[in-house]
Amino acid sequence: VEVGRRLAEALDARGVRVSATPEDAARLKDSVTPASDADLDAGFDLMFALGGDGTFLHAAQIAIRSGTPLLGVNLGRIGFLSALERHSLDDALVDTIIGQDLPITERLTVEGEIVVAGEVKHRLWALNDIAVSKLEPGRLIKLRLAIDNEPFADLSADGIIVSTPTGSTAYSFSAGGPIVSPAVDCLIVTPVSPHLFFDRSIVAGPGEEVQITILPDPDSVGVSPDGRRWVEAGFGATVLVRPSRTRLRLAVVEPAPFWRLVRTKFGLPTPD
Repeated sequence: VEVGRRLAEALDARGVRVSATPEDAARLKDSVTPASDADLDAGFDLMFALGGDGTFLHAAQIAIRSGTPLLGVNLGRIGFLSALERHSLDDALVDTIIGQDLPITERLTVEGEIVVAGEVKHRLWALNDIAVSKLEPGRLIKLRLAIDNEPFADLSADGIIVSTPTGSTAYSFSAGGPIVSPAVDCLIVTPVSPHLFFDRSIVAGPGEEVQITILPDPDSVGVSPDGRRWVEAGFGATVLVRPSRTRLRLAVVEPAPFWRLVRTKFGLPTPD
């Protein structure tokens, strides 16, 4: 809240209109007006996400509606998705942000559905990943994986993650998946703790759809986009995941190579 108030005051002092979601506007108070749903649908010149990666993912859901460029300021721990750190957000940087057309980069996102008996029950969208996972501890769930309707494998596992390259440093990485450059258009499919000799990630192309069918099993199965709400899916349901035609637009203030970001965030040693 403190960083948000300072940023809003700096922008307001430079003649920039500042809005926030109604709940955030109530906390930020002066210099900030509540943004209506119509405002969010119409879009803004720039949207800030102040917080960690969870905050950024929430902001991405809003920014994607209008194509507003999103700029993250990391107030959390790792902040893989954020372009700026708290200490860099000073008056000089604010002048830079509003004084020029910032470069824009685009990130692949994923969309999909939960289909039951041929009927779409839920629609899904995510920047990082869509995960199919057990909801109860202790036992594995049974899932059938197919790519473009070609059966690939039946797995007993804790779950399956379908990730974008942006999400390859998140849940997929924790489950043993590879780090993939956002310059590559693909889907990374990673089993979570499979009870099977095949425990590797596979990479699907940008024109391929991943299909995960829930096989007969007494345990509950949930589907979650970007770690948000879990939607329960029963036996026979199929989760479809594919690259979305809509990409998230990110504003670039301090360009840095992706692999430098990986090295810095993970604290990897560099040669002398």
